[in-house]
Amino acid sequence: MMMTHVSPFLEGMHARNPDGLAEHLAEDVVLESPVFSTPFIGKEAAMGVLKVLLAGIDEFESTAIIAGETRAAIMLRIRAGDAEVTGVDDLTVNADGRIARMSIQWRPLEKIVAIQQRLAPLIGVPKLGLVQIETPQT
Repeated sequence: MMMTHVSPFLEGMHARNPDGLAEHLAEDVVLESPVFSTPFIGKEAAMGVLKVLLAGIDEFESTAIIAGETRAAIMLRIRAGDAEVTGVDDLTVNADGRIARMSIQWRPLEKIVAIQQRLAPLIGVPKLGLVQIETPQT
């Protein structure tokens, strides 16, 4: 895999320094978030999300990388306050080795919601919540 841009991108994420991330993204990058159903399209939109993420979390750690020819799966751990999620960033690179697609999956759900609630004011969106639904007994 062409890790030319993936490795320095991850180094910037580990350092929680968004300034050097943009050069590793394709102009038409698509970022699929675990928190929003609509993808962020384009470098400017993706950078907006990444800046908010890095400003709102306390730790970002990639724990393993599985790389193929044009894709990489980055196993990760993110902590924001007491909420910790584990997940996978599924990255696809273009012919120049720049990141063209980022599909992000996190778990567990209640911790995703906790992180969304921490990031929501930074993004300017409403906080989400989980609601327990009582099922009628038959």
